[in-house]
Amino acid sequence: MKIFTAILSAVVVIAVLVVGHLYWGYKTDPSRFKPDSVAVKAEKAKAEPATGKKRSVNKADQPETSLVAYTKNWPKKARADFKTALSKERAYKIAIVGSDAMGANTHGWGPQLKQALQDAYGSYVSVSLFAYHLNSDEFIREGKYKDVAHFKPDLILFEPFILINNGAVAMDNQLDDIKTAAAAWDDAVLMIQPSYPLYKAANYPAQVKELASYAKKEGYTYLDHWKNWPDPDSDAFKSYVTFQNGEQTAPSNKGTKAWYDYLRKFFIAE
Repeated sequence: MKIFTAILSAVVVIAVLVVGHLYWGYKTDPSRFKPDSVAVKAEKAKAEPATGKKRSVNKADQPETSLVAYTKNWPKKARADFKTALSKERAYKIAIVGSDAMGANTHGWGPQLKQALQDAYGSYVSVSLFAYHLNSDEFIREGKYKDVAHFKPDLILFEPFILINNGAVAMDNQLDDIKTAAAAWDDAVLMIQPSYPLYKAANYPAQVKELASYAKKEGYTYLDHWKNWPDPDSDAFKSYVTFQNGEQTAPSNKGTKAWYDYLRKFFIAE
């Protein structure tokens, strides 16, 4: 009996030692802490409130980086005004003003440019078209230039009805009309462009040249989209305008594309 008791006691002691050793090994094994530690940190990160420290923002997340780059062809003041609008989180207003040659109702270069600007700049621009079948005297006399002023644009692309004026309004009067409109648009950056070229025109090219000289003299940016058309005296040019009863009445699809492509590359630099 004594022998049995001694043996049983020895077995119990050994079992206790073995179990104690295994438990101690479990408690001190570092590998069991790692998953729990990671999980706890993740949960703490989710649960902890912001401490007030500003999050570091990647430049790529900021619209200024890409949008300002698009404006590299713009006049200096227009670029500065656009940056200011961005910083104040307001839409930069662009008015496209001129004759109905912009094709406001026929998906011409005007609507296409408006869409391209909205696609590139998103809600950071607001674009409006002001198209009229008027000469410049009528544009002023009927107060249409005030419609543009009421829009309060930051930038105006103006085609001053020079083709409709041809043979109807003297060049000196045309320039006076521009001055009147520009005075009402004094807060905006004004850019001037001609209407579309004509096949083998006589006096019209000289008038457009005078318009370009006037714009340069007054410090306005002049957008010479004629550079993007074939020579108006060449046969290749004929397909760039629409003829009706022998009269050139509008840009053709090719002409519209030439006009639009030039302006898009100016306003949305790549």
